Amino acid sequence: MRFTFENRVRLQKDFDYIKENGVKADCSAFILYMAHPKEPRPQSRLGVVASKRVGNSVVRHRAKRVFREVFRNSQIPMPIDALVFVRRGFYKFEFAALKDKFERAVLAFIKKQVENERK
Repeated sequence: MRFTFENRVRLQKDFDYIKENGVKADCSAFILYMAHPKEPRPQSRLGVVASKRVGNSVVRHRAKRVFREVFRNSQIPMPIDALVFVRRGFYKFEFAALKDKFERAVLAFIKKQVENERK
């Protein structure tokens, strides 16, 4: 699977929607906001935010590449919109650990959503 334009959260209104209506998960290396898409989509979307606090340009771009790859390789059973806010020490974690933290947070979100729909 390629990380195409359809897989990206690009508009400010989408970022705002996810932050306001989504669920926040603190994963030590990053903060993850997840929400159901406003309109139905066949695929999940990701937005990555790496501020200057994370490091210089090289470090910020590396963070974005790493988290796009984590998203691309993760098994997400239903479409979601996700925002990743990278924290300063993300590079101390192995790729497998970042992927595990991401997948656990997403699966917990989906499990909670399914339980809420049953009620």
